[in-house]
Amino acid sequence: MKKYYWILLLLIFSTSNFQSVWAKSGKLYVVTRSTKKFRLNSRGNPTVGLFSTDNKGKTWKHYGWKDTKCFSVSTAKIGMEQIFYLSCGNGVQKSEDGGKSWIITTGWNITECLKTAIDPQNPNIVYAATAYGIFKTIDGGKTWIEKNKGLISTFTPTVVIDQNDSNLLFCATESGVHRSNNAGDLWEPIGLLGLGIRTLIQHSKDLNILAVGTEDNGVFISEDHGKTWLQKINGMTNKTIYALTFAPQDQNIIYAGTFRSGIFKSTDRGKSWQAKNNGLRILDIHALLVDPKNINTVYAGTLNDGIWISEDAGESWQFIGLETSQVWDMIIW
Repeated sequence: MKKYYWILLLLIFSTSNFQSVWAKSGKLYVVTRSTKKFRLNSRGNPTVGLFSTDNKGKTWKHYGWKDTKCFSVSTAKIGMEQIFYLSCGNGVQKSEDGGKSWIITTGWNITECLKTAIDPQNPNIVYAATAYGIFKTIDGGKTWIEKNKGLISTFTPTVVIDQNDSNLLFCATESGVHRSNNAGDLWEPIGLLGLGIRTLIQHSKDLNILAVGTEDNGVFISEDHGKTWLQKINGMTNKTIYALTFAPQDQNIIYAGTFRSGIFKSTDRGKSWQAKNNGLRILDIHALLVDPKNINTVYAGTLNDGIWISEDAGESWQFIGLETSQVWDMIIW
């Protein structure tokens, strides 16, 4: 009898552990830049900025200032505390206590920050991509240094740190893709020169795969760490791409968010695309994200219609919150 009792306890423990580790996804963080509900000369304007939900939009929590014009967020852990870097119109805001309090870490010379990237090996090293180039801190935001040497254009929507080599960086510019092999000290153009790059991503598991979305030329994909690029637009009806996301579980699945044509999905690494807009009310898409623990759960951030979720890999979409918001970025952590 004792034998079966211990077997039963073991099964219960294993099942509960499995559910707690695998069944629950991380928290979804969403950055809203503005909202159509905004009213001049009114104290009743709705809150914008950084939000989170851990129940697929049933409830939302706001962090920081209520009316911050912001574009994206990055997060990491130092010790037991979660830190945030929020890319804003007035520079880079930082929280060192899980979002309870915030400070501006940048000075008057760094504004219109569009994206930050935290070094996975050292969270005190952070890069900020701005409308005026790349800036870097090595002391957690106390000081920032301009890192624009070699850039053809200093309008940089995003910067990516290679997950295997922290000295290897990629950035998107108004004049193509650039790479740095020495932690930002010198940049070199490596492809798509003359094209306005709006977004740049690297697959989280196959680091050789990079993808970019352009202003007028659709999607380009590199499978050799940026050495060569191929245009991938078969099936797309709009070539202005503001959002891209890989499915972490499958290198062949990519979602693209377009200007006024909604969401396109590829299951063959960009060789062909199919529109996936069933249920969406607005087709301006500025943020996309696949849940790293559930390949069928996809989030879409719209311009002026908040957050949407698909739980069937893009076949249908449902609204889950932040009504009329311009959504610019999402992460799960």
